[in-house]
Amino acid sequence: MTRTPITTITAAVLLLFGGITEVSADPLTYKVLGDTVTIKDCKETASGALVIPPTYGGKPVTRIGIDAFRNCGSLTSVTIPDSVNIILDAAFYGCSNLTSVTIPNSVTSIQRFTFEGCSNLTYVWIGNSVTSIGHLAFGGCSSLPGVTFPKSLTSIGHLAFAGCRSLASMAFPESLNDISWGAFEGCSGLTGLTIPDSITNIQGETFQGCSGLTSVVIPSSVTNIGNYAFNNCSGLTDMTIPDSVTRIGINAFTGCSSLKSVTIPDSVTSIGNLAFYGCSSLKSVTIPDSITRIGLWTFRRCSSLTSVTIPDSVTRIGEYAFSGCSSLTHVTIPDSVISIYNGAFEACSSLQTITFEGDAPDLYGAKVFSKVSANTKVFINPDAIGFGETFGGLPVIIQGKLEINAFSKSTSPFSFSFESKSGSTYIVEASHDLKKWGGVGVAQGIGSSVEFIDWREALFQKQYYRLKLVE
Repeated sequence: MTRTPITTITAAVLLLFGGITEVSADPLTYKVLGDTVTIKDCKETASGALVIPPTYGGKPVTRIGIDAFRNCGSLTSVTIPDSVNIILDAAFYGCSNLTSVTIPNSVTSIQRFTFEGCSNLTYVWIGNSVTSIGHLAFGGCSSLPGVTFPKSLTSIGHLAFAGCRSLASMAFPESLNDISWGAFEGCSGLTGLTIPDSITNIQGETFQGCSGLTSVVIPSSVTNIGNYAFNNCSGLTDMTIPDSVTRIGINAFTGCSSLKSVTIPDSVTSIGNLAFYGCSSLKSVTIPDSITRIGLWTFRRCSSLTSVTIPDSVTRIGEYAFSGCSSLTHVTIPDSVISIYNGAFEACSSLQTITFEGDAPDLYGAKVFSKVSANTKVFINPDAIGFGETFGGLPVIIQGKLEINAFSKSTSPFSFSFESKSGSTYIVEASHDLKKWGGVGVAQGIGSSVEFIDWREALFQKQYYRLKLVE
């Protein structure tokens, strides 16, 4: 039977530095100060299972110093006694063969880089007094399958578990009130998680690259979803954003290629640039009335998007906002929109109709509607201004208008009929360029078909007509 070697403590060399005593006891170096003892160093040759003694020379071992076990690559397990209350920065950094560690109840904080790079760590028990886990404390612990957080935990530092790609299970305690940025970046083994009600802010990059994540429960306490928060969570299929959220950050859901539906509540006042870029499975989205601006690249390459509802509150549609939405067939632009920027609907190859509910907005750039379907048409209201025969390179159709494509001076007077409302008056206007309109007559509604005859001679090659109802 193969036995795991147990490192023992033997031999001693005494060094004195102004009241501070350093003692080497193979394989450890101790620093004695007053009534306390700190483990300062460990030989890189130490191997197997190491049991740290609770006392040395009759004094308690209370601290594990900075870099104490750094790069002790042959250690497989470490038993830390209850006498230890502080484990300082990078204490076990780079212990690549360390498989298990137990942090006693006496320890209140796991500090920066403590177990970073312990790539074979498969088991960790965190004592029930720990309140904080520091920056990159378990960064790169790529074999760690799960972690149980104590009820005492209040904060998880930035990148604390970054690169823990085997991490499949964890449960956040209700005591937790701060998950810092990038805390679980690259934890591709995570499949689902519930964020506790104590969290108000999902910080930037928190779950970036968690490609195995299929579901997330966000509580009503959260007000902000930070930049890159769920970036490249390619397994995420649906997302319900609670009414408490006011901001969705830049790239928040970029690359969530399995995301089929998302509910954006009216509480959201800001959707960042590229927020849903590359969500190739997203089929429909309703933008709430609280949004005034659709930023650049917001829904770019959402290739399954078939419908989008833009509210009357939106005034600007940014560059390439819907570029590459190749399944989008129809879009309605509300009359609140005053500007559309370059490439906003570029490569929407299935787009058939663009309906403007108001006057023509300003177009910035020559590619607002480039690479759309050859059959794409712009539809406008009869009283809309600022449109010509084409808009953004697309043909303009006036809804309800009557168009004569060949009308010459030699033809008979032109007439048309329409179904009227009884007791109503219709003003008939004519134009040759869809920009300048002039009245050519009046028709009285009788509740049935009414004929109007234009006795004038045509002055232009094309003549357009429209009706304006006067109640």
